[in-house]
Amino acid sequence: MKPDKKGKPSQKKIESTRSWTKILIILGCIVFAVAMIGSIVTPSTLESFFKKPAQTGDTAVVDITLRDALGRPVFTTNEHVYSQAVEKNQAIWKANYLTLTVNETTDTLVLPIPSSIGGLENEYYALLGPEMNQVAENLVGMKEKSTKQVKFVDIPQFRNVTYKDDFENMGGNFSGVIDNQQMVLGFTMPSMIADQDNSTPQYALRTVLLSNKTSDYVTIDYGYKTADINLLQLTSST
Repeated sequence: MKPDKKGKPSQKKIESTRSWTKILIILGCIVFAVAMIGSIVTPSTLESFFKKPAQTGDTAVVDITLRDALGRPVFTTNEHVYSQAVEKNQAIWKANYLTLTVNETTDTLVLPIPSSIGGLENEYYALLGPEMNQVAENLVGMKEKSTKQVKFVDIPQFRNVTYKDDFENMGGNFSGVIDNQQMVLGFTMPSMIADQDNSTPQYALRTVLLSNKTSDYVTIDYGYKTADINLLQLTSST
């Protein structure tokens, strides 16, 4: 008698079933991936993706935070950064978002920015021209909603060895100075003949870092280490 082969699937049928199972698994993975991408990608992110990156001459609205050599925020337009610094009793300047021209340079050493610090309102913060130039340069190639940390070029001229008598003539308490202490200094703003309405502030203030104190002098560092920038809005110049 020949053996009964009923109920025993053929090899071709088994391979066909396996192939369909693989296809269904792959299709399931594709559907899952599409669903995940759909939940992540929003209309705003798609719009940002297809927009051109910043080019020279474009106008950028920037959220910015400047940090000193120890990483402490000293100037910001970011409400969250400001609130955190205040909670830690850190001295920090707060201003509105900055509107900059991408890759624009300035020869002006001190740029007064309307700001507030602590209980002082309607003051001007002294943003240094070389800082502004480096931030504007680093905007090139960025897209809306993108972020970047700018590492400022170290400029030795921004560090000044100040002797005790000169420091105290500036209003400082030399005996009370400790390393890495912060201090707010004023910069006199040159008046402009064309400024008939006296809109140019007479001075601007800046937080500096005191270090390397000896019995005779202390080093005042006017420069900062980094800037955290977030390109909020970009308007093309063309």
